[in-house]
Amino acid sequence: MSQYAEKTQKQFAELEPSHERMKKLTASMDKMVKTLQEGHAQLIKDSEETNKSLNLFFEEQHHRKRDSDCLDQDINKLFNVYHKLKPQPQGPVMDNPYQPDDISFGSGLMNFSYQMASWYTPIWPYGI
Repeated sequence: MSQYAEKTQKQFAELEPSHERMKKLTASMDKMVKTLQEGHAQLIKDSEETNKSLNLFFEEQHHRKRDSDCLDQDINKLFNVYHKLKPQPQGPVMDNPYQPDDISFGSGLMNFSYQMASWYTPIWPYGI
């Protein structure tokens, strides 16, 4: 019986340190789980803030585009009124592709650059 008692005593002595190690491992795993949960909550909070700021940014861009479109329409209306009200030329018209009052915006940008190029021709002083 004493042999059995020694054997069980020895087994309990071996189990106690492993039990303590299990407690430590469980505590460290609990800490890791808690840290992961906090990090996950922070990520969710950050993503919500990012979504809010992105929504505000896109909404602001939409308003800017709408305002820009309204401004373009107003400018086009003003130019249409100006062209209706400007005096018509009397007499012969010069053969010049550039007419100073004929400036169009938007899709007519290439036309405008052509008109500017035909109006401004640099002089090369060194001959041909």
